[in-house]
Amino acid sequence: MRASQRNQPVSGINVLRWELGNELRTLRMAAGKSIAEAARWLECSDAKISRMENGQRGAVARDVRDLCKLYSVPAQRRDQLMALSRQAMAADQSSAVTISGKFSTYVALESKARSLRSYESTFMPGMLQTERYAREVFVRNGSPESDAEVEQRLQIRMDRQRRIWDGGDDDPLRAHFIIDENVLWRPAGVDPWTRAVREEQIDRLVRATMLDNVTLQIVPYAAGFYEGMEASAIMLLNLEDGPKTSTTCYLEGIFTELFVRGHSEITTIAEKFAKMAAAALNPADTRKFLMRVARGNYEHWSSARSSGPAVARKDGK
Repeated sequence: MRASQRNQPVSGINVLRWELGNELRTLRMAAGKSIAEAARWLECSDAKISRMENGQRGAVARDVRDLCKLYSVPAQRRDQLMALSRQAMAADQSSAVTISGKFSTYVALESKARSLRSYESTFMPGMLQTERYAREVFVRNGSPESDAEVEQRLQIRMDRQRRIWDGGDDDPLRAHFIIDENVLWRPAGVDPWTRAVREEQIDRLVRATMLDNVTLQIVPYAAGFYEGMEASAIMLLNLEDGPKTSTTCYLEGIFTELFVRGHSEITTIAEKFAKMAAAALNPADTRKFLMRVARGNYEHWSSARSSGPAVARKDGK
């Protein structure tokens, strides 16, 4: 467990809050206690315990002390956790981050992950976005609203990318990205400047295919419908905590911001990811495909349709 946030890789994200919550969850399960039992002990709601354990809210030292009593935690360990709770609360008070609690928790998890599997059907993966592309995503989606918030979120995104792009990093993140072809053709806007944003982004994807720690695959239109395409964004993180390994899943969309922790659910999502990888172009063909797109040598599917007379449908329409 970290004693401070000196090595925190993403500015403004409270990694300590997640580490404390994860430790409290581990201790609760080791003691054989349920969330409901912990909530009754603290005389609070089940949701408060769940949010503390997920790192979505801080845990005050008094609550940590009382939970440690319920879980029969030794005094020395209890004092360490209480100290960690004070550090995490201090970090929260000094932070002006405006991103949601769940996404803040995801970023904290990502900073500890050894590997990532990511699927995107709408936007370029955040870890591969150029600065200009990311800025357009923030501005044109209408959130955040102020220039200061845009700059803050942009800095967080650029900080996160260091484990992907910094060749000298001693802690690289191994990442497998699957992108629907639809993402490649969606421009940020219709004016020449925003079209240039898309072209710059395609060039960056080509460069990503050259990274040893990155696997990139495109699911082409030619694949037709495929399992998993109903998802907007999927992020599967493989975490290590000493000798233990675990996988957590974060699903994101306009109406969805969800962590999946159940083993069977994560297994199902991982199986769908594997099927999407099978439907996609292999990494070598993906690189060739992207280079053709970058050079303008690829004919978009909509312009390749037959110009002959339309075939009548059976219903006469």
